[in-house]
Amino acid sequence: MLTAAKNYFAEFKVLKTASREFWLINIITFFDMMAYFSTVNIITLYLTTNVGFNDVDSGAWVGIYSLYVTAFIFGVGSVCDVIGIKKSYYIGIVLLIIARLGFGLAPGFLTGDALKNVVIVFILMMSLGVAFMGPIHNTAMRRFTTKENRSTGFNVYYLIMNVGAIFAGFAVTDGFRNWLGDVKGNLAIMIFAFVMYVICFFCTWLINENNYADPTERTDTKELLKTRPIQVFLSVWKEKPFRRLVLFLMLTIGVRLVFTHQFLVMPKYYTRVLYGDFDLGLANSINPFIIIVGLILLIPIINKFDTFKLIVVGMAVSASSLLFMALPIQWFLSVPGVHNLSQAYKFVIFAQITVFAFGELIFSPRFTEYIAVVAPKDKVASYMSLAALPMFIAKPINGFVSGILVAGFSYEGIRAKIDSGNIAYGDSPEYMWAVYFLAALVSPIAVIAMKRVLTASHVEKKAADLAAAELSET
Repeated sequence: MLTAAKNYFAEFKVLKTASREFWLINIITFFDMMAYFSTVNIITLYLTTNVGFNDVDSGAWVGIYSLYVTAFIFGVGSVCDVIGIKKSYYIGIVLLIIARLGFGLAPGFLTGDALKNVVIVFILMMSLGVAFMGPIHNTAMRRFTTKENRSTGFNVYYLIMNVGAIFAGFAVTDGFRNWLGDVKGNLAIMIFAFVMYVICFFCTWLINENNYADPTERTDTKELLKTRPIQVFLSVWKEKPFRRLVLFLMLTIGVRLVFTHQFLVMPKYYTRVLYGDFDLGLANSINPFIIIVGLILLIPIINKFDTFKLIVVGMAVSASSLLFMALPIQWFLSVPGVHNLSQAYKFVIFAQITVFAFGELIFSPRFTEYIAVVAPKDKVASYMSLAALPMFIAKPINGFVSGILVAGFSYEGIRAKIDSGNIAYGDSPEYMWAVYFLAALVSPIAVIAMKRVLTASHVEKKAADLAAAELSET
């Protein structure tokens, strides 16, 4: 363990010359993640408790929000390539400032359909803001790192993301909800997110986007400004490697559904199969904590393996985590230390979170870095916008499906039926998780089946490199 930690921290020495911009991007990432995760932890509860949507409608509107993110993110990447990092940050952050402030204040002034309609407007604004923030974070990480420190830079970036998620969970989500209660606590979380984006705005003001870490990455800004975003977008789609990347991303959608459970399904599942004041934030902090510790211990080992294998193994591990929740809950009463249903549910919840976290830390950092590296230097944001594609397609799918499944298998009062023993497996929450488990398994199986097609670009690149080496020798 000590050796692994020394090897890992030795990698950080390459960041001693990292620019101020590199650290500013990580500071923005930290506050963005604090705001983002504290919001998504309670978004379905907020729409139900504070706004008045039922289970199906709250899930549907979160799905619609994600659907708009998907639609926006296709074009936003190309816009970011043209207008630059700083302006893109300003647009995304201002939209998120308005949306989060609106979420926090609107329920205090409006009710009924008027409140619902105003919140819907803020949902759409939030979707456009999120669409800007995703690709521009990763584009900035490439610009402010060199080839020598890029892998370490992305590791730091991923660590910062998860540190933000941890604080957003137990400190922000549980802190405000335990202090102020469900209703006022949700509103306070939205106001907190508003403050976080105000800080992000001032950090953006300090960035010098022309301070390239690697001078060879510099592009002709004047020429780019003459280019219309739609031209960039269309040119990217004509590139064969890009179309292959799209296929790969689409195949990962099944397992990406598991990521969306944390804010679409888990909050209502936790509070209904256990108890209403369940510590949502603490539960959602376990995943990023495991990832941080795992990165420190395992990255030196993980980096030795082929990227494609890591992605497949990581997806398979993450998908298999749902098996704990899909098995009949009574089976876990025989586990040592488990004496009742509440303890059984806590056991399967912790087991699922732990196994999923190990799968995530295996493939997620390399997944993002890979896309940033293969992208042409003048189209990084366009490529990076597609890196988020599987997640933002999975969200609308799960948004619509989760509302139906939660209403049917994890509704208010289901715990009483479970305690009475008068509930069949086909009517239980475990059946809902069995459906999700089978859907998640599709991704690793599909990626393995399409391996020859997905790795063709790597074969072509190796052949080209070999030919170039032979030519230089002659």
